[in-house]
Amino acid sequence: MEGDKLGLRIRDTLTGNLLPVPIGRGGEGEPLLRLYVCGVTPYDSGHMGHASTFASFDILVRYLEAQGVTVRYVQNVTDVDDPLFERANRDGLDWLVLARAEQASFVDDMASIGWRAPDAMPRVSEEIPQILTAISELAAAGFTYQTLEGTFFGVSRYPSFGFLSKRSRRSMLAKLRSEGLLGKVGEGHKHDPLDFPLWRPSGPGEPAWPSPFGEGRPGWHIECSAMARHHLGEQVEIHGGGRDLIYSHHESERAQSESITGQPFAKVWMHTGMVRLGGTKMSKSLGNLVVVKEALRKASPAALRLYLASHHYSSDWEFSWEGLERAGRWAKSAADLVAGRQFPA
Repeated sequence: MEGDKLGLRIRDTLTGNLLPVPIGRGGEGEPLLRLYVCGVTPYDSGHMGHASTFASFDILVRYLEAQGVTVRYVQNVTDVDDPLFERANRDGLDWLVLARAEQASFVDDMASIGWRAPDAMPRVSEEIPQILTAISELAAAGFTYQTLEGTFFGVSRYPSFGFLSKRSRRSMLAKLRSEGLLGKVGEGHKHDPLDFPLWRPSGPGEPAWPSPFGEGRPGWHIECSAMARHHLGEQVEIHGGGRDLIYSHHESERAQSESITGQPFAKVWMHTGMVRLGGTKMSKSLGNLVVVKEALRKASPAALRLYLASHHYSSDWEFSWEGLERAGRWAKSAADLVAGRQFPA
């Protein structure tokens, strides 16, 4: 089956073009699509931004499977990352206990709106050997360097850094500065402000693993590169996530993965739009959230799913309680119509 026969095109972030869904071949020659979607950092309740992104990929997966395509769907759980450790320290909790509880809550939220669960949800904490292998390969190929602050990826070795996000060097620096991620540059520190950590020393209360690069923990970006490769192979048909991840996360993932394999990491990069509340992007860090459980106290699962599906996957949109209520009326009308139909015996 060729992708252009499915009647579905996706906006590829790298090229900016609408492309047919790329279809590969499985071991028996069956149509196969390998999909990697960046998942949650489990430290707080899932909100409408999460639900919108994952519902969009849920619709894509269901459509492809209905057309006879085998989908191998992997969505990671980033249970080794700064926001999780900061929340655990703030609340006096063990980081792993917090991560497991919030992951279970997230899965429950998505199941409540009819989610087709991924085939695998790898946790970073359980993928350390694969991550260390990836870092070692990058080191052997000359893409890394060591400082007192950890092992870094040198972006100067990857000429197309910035191509995915269409950002200039100045724009990338500005985004890192706004997020407090520029760090120090110079003797004992990273060589270029755009360079990013692959492995770093752990802070107090953070997990640490032994490695050839010193005891510590992985950087955010290498986690996904290693997990995607481990569970799906060296190339995926579609790599997805929210648009807010294009830079720096997906830009860095692309650089790492392609530096290891020498081939394109993804055939299509698919990104969903942002959900706003009060004109501002819904975000845990800003606290302007409508969590899934709150929405389900005021609307049925069918209404919420219909509300999410009523927006184009790549467009930003504004959440409103009025919109959710309207979707509830649509859902009820559809249910009443189905219930009133006469079907042959």
